[in-house]
Amino acid sequence: MDLRQKTFALILTTFVVSAIALLYFASSITLAGYQTIEREKANQDLQRLEKVFVADLMRRFATLEDFSSWDDTYDFVETGDPDYVESNFTSATFSVPGIEFVVIVDPLGQTVHASAHGVPDDMAAPVLAGLSEALNVEGDLFEEHPSEYGLITIASSTLMIAMAPILRSNDSGPPRGVMLAGKMLDDQEINNLSLKTQLNINYENLALTDPGDVSEAGFQPSIQEMTADGLSLLRPPHLIHPVNDERLAGYILMPDITGNPILLWSVLIPRDIYQRGKDSLNVLLLALVAIGVVLTLCILLLLERLVLRRVARLGDQVTDIGQKDDPSMRVHVDGKDELGRLGTTVNWMLNQLQLSRQKVVEEHERAESLLLNILPTRIAEQLKTTSEPIADSHSGVSVLFADLAGFTPLSARMDPVELVSMLNSIFSQFDELTQDLQLEKIKTIGDAYMVAAGLPEPRTDHAQAIADMALGMIKATETFSEQHSVPLQIRVGINSGVVVAGVIGKKKFIYDLWGDTVNIASRMESSGETGMIQVTESTYLELKDMFVLEERGLIDIKGRGKMRTYILKGRAG
Repeated sequence: MDLRQKTFALILTTFVVSAIALLYFASSITLAGYQTIEREKANQDLQRLEKVFVADLMRRFATLEDFSSWDDTYDFVETGDPDYVESNFTSATFSVPGIEFVVIVDPLGQTVHASAHGVPDDMAAPVLAGLSEALNVEGDLFEEHPSEYGLITIASSTLMIAMAPILRSNDSGPPRGVMLAGKMLDDQEINNLSLKTQLNINYENLALTDPGDVSEAGFQPSIQEMTADGLSLLRPPHLIHPVNDERLAGYILMPDITGNPILLWSVLIPRDIYQRGKDSLNVLLLALVAIGVVLTLCILLLLERLVLRRVARLGDQVTDIGQKDDPSMRVHVDGKDELGRLGTTVNWMLNQLQLSRQKVVEEHERAESLLLNILPTRIAEQLKTTSEPIADSHSGVSVLFADLAGFTPLSARMDPVELVSMLNSIFSQFDELTQDLQLEKIKTIGDAYMVAAGLPEPRTDHAQAIADMALGMIKATETFSEQHSVPLQIRVGINSGVVVAGVIGKKKFIYDLWGDTVNIASRMESSGETGMIQVTESTYLELKDMFVLEERGLIDIKGRGKMRTYILKGRAG
């Protein structure tokens, strides 16, 4: 298989597999997620409808209780006083709670009062007769539901009713019958529900019609399936079914006051969320098409131009290596085809040439490493480009001097080789601290150690870094003394301020510091006490918020007179 065929096969296979996988996941996962969100929103819409509807029923029941638990109503059942009816049972009285029928029966089941409000006589008569019959002594409606609200079918009408026992104003008995209030579930009521819920609502009474008449998509809800888990007016079962890509049909099955299925609500819900999901999928399909176009262009570019460019690039690379005289460079090798094998051969020749120069490069690197070990990187780079003295002023610098107390008497009784080995061991630990904290080691003089922070590169935390260095040196010295059983302690002094740093001379040069800040730092060490870290007031101002410092007081410093100094104890907290 040549290069053209391999490139074409690879891109074509990648595109086909990626497109199939992406379409699968988009259809089965992304769109399914939109459908889940859509159903959750539809369920929320149905719950809103049922809550508003049940709230209307409860409101009528609350109004009814005001009348049924009242001394005037209690006395009316016995006396039948017509003034009570004229004063209380008027259309104006029941217009606000929305009550159209009122029926009162005595304990013997005899109708004491039945009236309709705002309903034509030809519609009111059969409804009142049906309500009276349901509440009489032969009926069992009130006996099973002594205090209830709900739905009932009377004389081919669907009624929202509430009923309660007739008691005294203090809710004492015995009950003197039953009082019922109701309203027909008509178009006006449906319109009110639609306005309150902002839903497209329809309903059917299952005792009067076939539930299959409700569906607009040829779907007939299974009443048996919806009632499998029982019926409750407060938690009626829901059913959601897609009508088409534009709308969902949601169904709510509500029981009548005896617990049997009576009312099947249907709600048409726009499928906005689902449509957004389809739009997203369409965008994805367009993206796939765009990717296909880009890949096609890539194929053309690979076959017609990049193959030839590889040959030209290989020639240019070989020419560039020859002009730069750098055998460490390599040409780029692409695959195992003819061009790849040619590139491998060229690299083999370059490798042979590089071996002849390897020793020279290694010697150069050793010299470079030695220079960087002596001097900071920036200073070393400057020395390569100039023969003039290097001296720079640095304003934010902290300088540390440390001296090993007890080293002089120890050196008098130790073998020189052993003494130098011990000194190298502890100073190596100091060097590791310097490297970890990114400080600049300046020099060692006998058993003294000098280090600085904030140069040659400035840093805002120079005082904090040098304080951590000092604490680390105290701890390292204590640990070394315990491990080797030698009476060795350290004395540390720190000062912060302006210094001049650089390299002077032409032979055996060293990076050093000058200035009053350096001198005072040295005095802080020499005037300090063994095992302590003495700092100046300028360093104290830099450290006081993050470290624990103790004022030592005014100390007589050689060449400076009285100076206020502080003892660094450790980090705060």
